[in-house]
Amino acid sequence: MHGASRTCLALCFAIFMSACGGGDNPAASMQPPPPVDFNLQAGMAKMVANGLSSNVGLSGTVTVNGVSTAFTGSGTFTRPPAVSATFNGTAALSQTTTVTGSLTAAGQTAPYSTSVTDYYAGSDSAFLGEVSANEYDVAQAPISFPTMVGSSGTLGTLSRYTDSTMGVSLGTAQVSYSTLTPVDPGSPIGIVVTTKIYDTQNTLIETDVTNYTMTSSNVISLAGASGQNQSGMLKITVQ
Repeated sequence: MHGASRTCLALCFAIFMSACGGGDNPAASMQPPPPVDFNLQAGMAKMVANGLSSNVGLSGTVTVNGVSTAFTGSGTFTRPPAVSATFNGTAALSQTTTVTGSLTAAGQTAPYSTSVTDYYAGSDSAFLGEVSANEYDVAQAPISFPTMVGSSGTLGTLSRYTDSTMGVSLGTAQVSYSTLTPVDPGSPIGIVVTTKIYDTQNTLIETDVTNYTMTSSNVISLAGASGQNQSGMLKITVQ
């Protein structure tokens, strides 16, 4: 759900600790709700079953020792069809998002590859949680997507842990969505998924935004993503 932005941010910081713009959230220009025949639950189920991929451009800034340094790059965003798995002791579908490419900052270029795995219920593609290299996030209740898309809404909350033992809490992540009406009748609508990440003191430490488009046939495509925390900003642009 929110791993594309957050994972890439963490990666950029790791690569350019001595060297390496966040995107605007298009939900800020919200318009009236789209027609109710758009079914986000069906769209998510198709995305889980079929996957999606795109060539992407990467840009942003990272702050090291108080100095903000710009970086640019390009790569491939890949999310193959989900496969059977187990998550938190329950049968699930797993879908791994991988971003590979190269980044350039302060005259240095480095290759990278990073991934995050999302887990969904097999019956209705409700979101169950997410696993990355340093984090294990579990939905406090399965996050179901609306069948009739409105203008906006809260999807659910994740409990964040350091690993699958869930012994050490990192805080929470709150997930919401908003929509953008089609530019022209029959055009895809915009779906904006926003994840606000909080530490154990309930302090907001990061905001990630993933933008999708969805056709009237409920086919979802990546439109872009952005992430921002105290260490910097990242924008992913579909090419």
